[in-house]
Amino acid sequence: MSNEKDTFPKPECWYPHRVSYGETDTMGLAYYGEYLHFFERARSAFIRERGMSYAGVEEKGVLLPVREACCRYRHPSRYDDLIWIRAGINEWSRVAMTFIYEVWNEDRTELLTTGHTQHACVGPDFKLIRVPEWLKEMFQND
Repeated sequence: MSNEKDTFPKPECWYPHRVSYGETDTMGLAYYGEYLHFFERARSAFIRERGMSYAGVEEKGVLLPVREACCRYRHPSRYDDLIWIRAGINEWSRVAMTFIYEVWNEDRTELLTTGHTQHACVGPDFKLIRVPEWLKEMFQND
């Protein structure tokens, strides 16, 4: 395993995903836009592992729209590859949080992709709200 994984924030989530045919382009590589879907699946798994579903967070009146997304492609994923998406939170502000992601090959020896998504914290009226303490505590518990 790479030393890059050793600096990843805790808690973390490892989400396995097998690249489907429909997620690839004509070259047989995972289509670049699919990585944001991979990130979303890992982020949802991260939240669920902390004890609540994404839907449960929304039911409590907290929405987390993406306000920034970034992805750096290092090595391709191919059709039928098993990849591991690692998710965690590396930054908090008063009204937002930033999830970071790493995509690794099947045996977790090669880092394929890195990225992040920044999420505003808004209420049902879509106005910014302070990150609720219960949410921050839940996301920081391992």
